[in-house]
Amino acid sequence: MSKLSDFLMEISVHFPEIDAYQASALEEGFTNQVFLLSQNGLPALILRLADINEEAFYINRQAELKVMSEAASFGLSPELIWQSGPVVVTRFVPQASLDWQVNHVDQDIERIAKQLKQAHQLSLIQHEYRVEQVIALYITRIKALTQDPLLQAESEYLYLLLNQLDIQPSGLPAVLCHNDLNPKNVLMDEQRIWLIDWEYTGVGDPLFDLAVVVKSHNLTRRQTLVLLDAYQLTLPQQQALDCLDNYCRAYALREMAWLLLKYLLNPTDTLSLDYYFEFKGTPSLNPFMTPTNGVQK
Repeated sequence: MSKLSDFLMEISVHFPEIDAYQASALEEGFTNQVFLLSQNGLPALILRLADINEEAFYINRQAELKVMSEAASFGLSPELIWQSGPVVVTRFVPQASLDWQVNHVDQDIERIAKQLKQAHQLSLIQHEYRVEQVIALYITRIKALTQDPLLQAESEYLYLLLNQLDIQPSGLPAVLCHNDLNPKNVLMDEQRIWLIDWEYTGVGDPLFDLAVVVKSHNLTRRQTLVLLDAYQLTLPQQQALDCLDNYCRAYALREMAWLLLKYLLNPTDTLSLDYYFEFKGTPSLNPFMTPTNGVQK
């Protein structure tokens, strides 16, 4: 019996009608297994089966579920239907996730900024998130997991980049942050926007959330100013831009460390290792590369 079958059986104790649903795997989940549950050919629910080491990646499931529930109550996220252990079931919504190569129009940037502003007004939780500390945690675990000289050299490379970071907090009040609002965690069309996958939620600097949007949504400098204006940031513009630039570098470094750690925790996951080296060697992704495509020393 598969894991999915086990959990569907458990869910059926509480929701007998689940037996009438048909499950099909979705390709959206790189970290977790995600399934669409349909009834009579119509999509109804989304089932996410968590498949990641929570301690290693600094994930607090209790905090995540609390935030998901509150975000849903304010119409920011799809309704949370059921949860048990690693399984979360939410209401299906018709909006699709964005593409990694998304090219936003200004109106959509403004809509995302306003949705994020609302998310930052959710209740604070007992889980702090400081990206530089999370990166240091990832690198420490990478070092402990490998004796391979090549991968040890990669851990030293990441540590070198960590020492190059110059994170200066914005000075804004700490808020409830999403911390991973990449295009795949935004579902939107012309009518609605939903924020999903709050695994990395925690209390921190709102500028980091904005930086994740800037970097992962491929915003230009002009579009970044549109984002800041729509968010109604109270900081002087240049101070905000300087802070965003540093956080964009931190976000890129976190993603590289995350990919390498994910591979080391599951060495059969060679795709994560391939993505790590692709990320590292791509100037548009790795802001630590020089204009001549070499890594800054």
